[in-house]
Amino acid sequence: MSSEIPENVKAALKSIGLTDYEISIYLTLISKGPMDARELSESSGVPYSRIYNILTQLEKDKKWIIKEENSRPSRYFAKSPDEALIIAKKQYNDNFDHHSNKIIHSLTPIYQSHDTPIKIALYIHRGRNICINKALSLINIARNSIYLVSTDIDFLEVFYDDMKKARARGVTDIKILVEEISLKDEKFKQLLKKYEPLCELRSRDQIFGDCIVMDEGEDAFIILSEKFFKKLSYWGILADNIAFGPASNYYFSYLYNTANDVKLK
Repeated sequence: MSSEIPENVKAALKSIGLTDYEISIYLTLISKGPMDARELSESSGVPYSRIYNILTQLEKDKKWIIKEENSRPSRYFAKSPDEALIIAKKQYNDNFDHHSNKIIHSLTPIYQSHDTPIKIALYIHRGRNICINKALSLINIARNSIYLVSTDIDFLEVFYDDMKKARARGVTDIKILVEEISLKDEKFKQLLKKYEPLCELRSRDQIFGDCIVMDEGEDAFIILSEKFFKKLSYWGILADNIAFGPASNYYFSYLYNTANDVKLK
């Protein structure tokens, strides 16, 4: 096997499930091209008595190599690293889903049979600027989606430039939900017209506070403004529980899917 392959690459291959012999064979094919079993044994250092078992694993189970059936003796080809890794990732995800479903279905009823309280940390951010900065930090790290509930034109004005940048870098799933009463404000409507090319807009009545959810629930931030706590200014709420973001996403989806499209004239 070629000595040019860095050791950290070999370690990475091992960490995603390849054995030492499988790594030796794959890297030999990558470095030296197609070979038959005997050539591979000599070049890779894998004992000939083990070579066919390892080749079968790599070809049939892990699908990192291809066997050329027409040649005699059969030769083996390495798949490209990107193709092999796509296959490996899918196999890992499928296997993980299979085992995780079995674990969840078996252990959840046992866990739920005990009335055990869960301790979580609830983080409170106080003040307008602090809340805005935290919300902007989520907008700026979003990769796939940004869902925003807003009853406050002030926040929407501040968020606009960063939302525009998010859209430009490829965050195309952007949804904004506003309160119907705010559409009676002409200044608010003009601001929504600026947002219109960036996102989907809907409205409904009785929205409680402001909220931003990024990447379908990877993280979320809820802001309760002055009208809820007149003497306490703005409160921003975060929780470290894994369910906080998905729960916020679920609630946003419920509100959004039962809302009306905003029609701006």
